[in-house]
Amino acid sequence: MSTELDPFFAALRHDAEALPAAAPAHVRELGRRRGRRRALAVGAAAFAAVAVIALVIGVALPHGRPHGGEPATPGPTSTEAPPRFEKLTPVGSAIALGAAVSNRLATVQVLGDRAFVCLQNEAGETSVVAVDLATGRKVWGPLVVATFRDTAVIHWHPRFVVLMGRHDDGTRPDGSVLTLDPDSGKTLLKVDVDAFEQDDIVLGESTLVIGSRGEGTTRGYDLATGQVRWTVPDPSGRIVHSLPMQLPGGPGAAPLRSAFGGSFLATGQFVQFTGDGTAIVRDVGTGAEASRRAGVLSPSGAGGEHDDGVAVGGVLYAVDHGTGATVRATDLTKPGAATTTVYTAAQGARIGQVLACGPGRICLAEQSDNGMRLVDLDTGRRRAVWTRDGVTRDWHALDGQVLVNGLDEPGGIYDAAGKQLLKEPGRRQGWIDPRSALVFTQDDEVLGVTPLNGDPVRLGAIGAALGWGWSRTHLIAVVGDEIKVWRFAA
Repeated sequence: MSTELDPFFAALRHDAEALPAAAPAHVRELGRRRGRRRALAVGAAAFAAVAVIALVIGVALPHGRPHGGEPATPGPTSTEAPPRFEKLTPVGSAIALGAAVSNRLATVQVLGDRAFVCLQNEAGETSVVAVDLATGRKVWGPLVVATFRDTAVIHWHPRFVVLMGRHDDGTRPDGSVLTLDPDSGKTLLKVDVDAFEQDDIVLGESTLVIGSRGEGTTRGYDLATGQVRWTVPDPSGRIVHSLPMQLPGGPGAAPLRSAFGGSFLATGQFVQFTGDGTAIVRDVGTGAEASRRAGVLSPSGAGGEHDDGVAVGGVLYAVDHGTGATVRATDLTKPGAATTTVYTAAQGARIGQVLACGPGRICLAEQSDNGMRLVDLDTGRRRAVWTRDGVTRDWHALDGQVLVNGLDEPGGIYDAAGKQLLKEPGRRQGWIDPRSALVFTQDDEVLGVTPLNGDPVRLGAIGAALGWGWSRTHLIAVVGDEIKVWRFAA
């Protein structure tokens, strides 16, 4: 399955008090950790405007072994004015959900002037409510859309309400992907996924791609109608993994991704890996093959192991699954381009999650017996710009900056040079835009920060929330058996 979901469900390894918005392969991790699923949910944080990528500055640090090369390309800077914080002001009356069946999980998506709240009760029944942010009133719902015996979450998309859920009791198919019409709540698409832990899910702007590994087929579905757009059989080498091709950054990339920075849509293309180590680039809308490169990955073992990584701007950065200790780069747009090693982990360490975190930059988690270390790598110079020891698995990259959430320890936000900008302890923090953030404290208080190295503004308390999300001006939370909306910025 696409590793786009890994940052999401990784939070459920902890007895966490928050859960970010979803993206496609985290469901498998959740299945392994189901016993710790009673977690508070953070919804789609600042799904309003994320703008652009911060300036990239390189400073070598002496940890793993990056490999020499050219400098990264600086990105544009944000021109959007930061929000002007105000005290939390309730918008309208709370929306009563009823307490007949208690909810165990809530995630929130913000799309334009509406919030979409996904609720799952103890019986697994999953419903969605649409809320108008300007008035705090319910637009439609709660609409029951499915029942999942494990967990269901909402995933940000610029045009639709997208839900993904799975079972954990041997039911086949063991999960589904749904899209809803934001205006009416009508179910537009419902596609079953045979096995969430093996199958691939890649989400495009208008197409859902599902690769059935058991069937040996990849299909593209129209998100607006549920109709099959195209079908491609696996090649002889068999597909073992798929991931989206991301835009390298800048204003063109911003509307097509979550403000958490870890959940990207496939913007035109996606990449499939075969068991013999070939990378195939395909068009999301048609399934047509754009390019094919042999030998860019290690051949998969008998268990179907694959190389994790990220594809951005036509370049694939893949972790060698054999050793788990090197990252190799291949420009898939240039026939005959060499595959080169850009990073080697420290002795005894393995590389886990890899994210794009700026033009010419990737960030990766390096795990060893001493704990986890976060590495920001300049892929042009092939050297570490900065590192941070002792991080949890819950971190996100946005526009050249990296946010580390404090699930087990205080987190923070780090700029492109590794300087810690946000030092306020909080159980969770998230961006409003590249220069502004919200912080949720252990005492259920909300703080606003802009600039990111400035003093926090105390906005008020919201109580113990099951889940929450926000735009640039409004905060939405599920508190008890109610949905509440506040305004926090002009």
